[in-house]
Order: sequence, then C-alpha cells, then structure tokens
Amino acid sequence: MTAIGEQAGEIRTAAGFGPSARVNRIRHIRNRAAVFVKKNQGLVSNPDFWALLPGMVASRVGGLEGYPADGRRLFVGTHHKAMTTYFSAVLRLLAFGAGRRFAEINFEAPPDRAEILLSNHTAFEVDAFRPCRGVHIMRDPRDMIVSGYHYHKWTHEAWVHRMDESGRTYQEKLNAADKTSGLFMEIDHFIFLYRALLESWDTEDPDVLEVSYESLMGEGRDALYFRIFEHLGLAGPALAYAVDLMRLFEAKSRTGKSGDANRFAHIRSGASEQWRKELEPQHIAYIERELGPVLEKFGYG
Repeated sequence: MTAIGEQAGEIRTAAGFGPSARVNRIRHIRNRAAVFVKKNQGLVSNPDFWALLPGMVASRVGGLEGYPADGRRLFVGTHHKAMTTYFSAVLRLLAFGAGRRFAEINFEAPPDRAEILLSNHTAFEVDAFRPCRGVHIMRDPRDMIVSGYHYHKWTHEAWVHRMDESGRTYQEKLNAADKTSGLFMEIDHFIFLYRALLESWDTEDPDVLEVSYESLMGEGRDALYFRIFEHLGLAGPALAYAVDLMRLFEAKSRTGKSGDANRFAHIRSGASEQWRKELEPQHIAYIERELGPVLEKFGYG
C-alpha cells in the first residue's frame, strides 16, 4: 500500500489539493491544441465530416427542426475516461446547430443559462437543473482506474500539478511510484472522488437514461445513439443530425487510426476489461472491499 491510507474510516488521496498550480496559459493552450489535433486528425480526410459541414451552418441559420420545444434542458453526465471528450464535441456542435447555450462543467454547479450541459463527472444536483432530460454514461470503475493511472502520469491538467504540504505533485508521486503502488494511489483517488457520488446516484430517475460505456463500444451502438437522443426529446432532422455527429466522432473516425494508443492522445484505449490484465489480486480485493456496492449497483459485480 502507498502512503495513502484510511483515517476515521475515510479514504485519503495522494493528489495534491494545496494551493492552485501556476499554469503557463500559452503552454496550456498549446498542449491542449496538440492533443486536439492528435484526437481529430482523421476528420479532415473523412468525407462524412465535409458532408455534414453545410448542414451544421444551415441549421444554425434556419433552425434545427425537431429540437424539443418544451423548454426542458438537456444534459449528458459522464465520468473520468467515460467518453467525456467525445460527448463534448457532439454536444457543442448540437448546441451550435440548435442555437442553444452549451456549458461544460467539472465539479462546479451548472451555469443558470445553460440549455445543453456536459458534466464531466456527473457531480451536480440534477434537481437544481430541472426541468430536464439527461443521459448518464457509466463505465466499469476498474477500467476507469486503470485508464486514469496511465493518463495522470502525463496529462497537462492543472490539478495533477498542485503541490501537497511536502511540495510534491500527484503526477510526480505517481511517476515515482512502482506500478503496484501507483495503482493503489489511483484507486484511492477514485474512491475519494466518486464513491459517495455513485452510491447516492438515482438510477431510477425517469428523466435520466442510464447507458453503459461498454454498450457504446459494442456492435449495437448505432441503435443506442438513436435511443439516447430520442430520450433527450429530439426527432426528425434534429435526431438524424445528432446521430450523424455520434457516428462522426467515434474514435476511429476522428483519429484516422484503429486502436489508437498514442500516449499523447486523450483516449489511451477504449477497450473494456483492461483491468483484468493490469490489476493485481491485491488491487482487485481492495476495490471489491471499498467499491463493492458501486460495482453491484451498476452491473459490474
């Protein structure tokens, strides 16, 4: 086990939550741009992108027929490594075409004027966002942990560069640790961020469609695209447009590669059950002890 431990029954994390890290804005923008290009380099050579482009502009000018007119706001809630960048691109373009205000949040509250929302961690009060329709994307926590372990070792996100009381950042500690200890660090960080949130999440809310990440990676994903946006209230041209965007931003279409595992891409691997190869028995036992109810609740038991 790492230096992370339990105190008064609560999991503490090795992530540095001290003073905010000083970020060079120009370097931050450059790094984000490089990742964006790597992620989406396949779009310019994809004829579907150019076929959709005139429709994007036309819908913005003339209105997107079939967009719900009942005043309910729309949201997609994801979690770490559960299609956040994918839905960010799709919802931004949908909002642009529909002439609606888009917002993307992490752990803060949604802006009052947001009409289409992406919550990267589904850590907001749904009741405060009503009337709404939503979709919640859930991925196997064990795969999120493995994916997060590799991603946090190189990411430019500011929080991993925040120093703790000893002057070390989470990224520095993660890279200095052996893999066994590093995965324990990542497990504890996941518990710290998500356990209470997921235990209290209402999976029976009729306004929110529960969708697994794994089903969106499967052969039946095309029908699921329709189900997602029908639940959100889209019909006719708006529904077709949203589904086309989903198809367009699939990882292979965006990167131009199959199974892209480039370390500078935001998505290291979309494969399910990576945890079986990467986690050791002691990791699995610890996860089952601390996250057993969450695994059962979302069908990963």
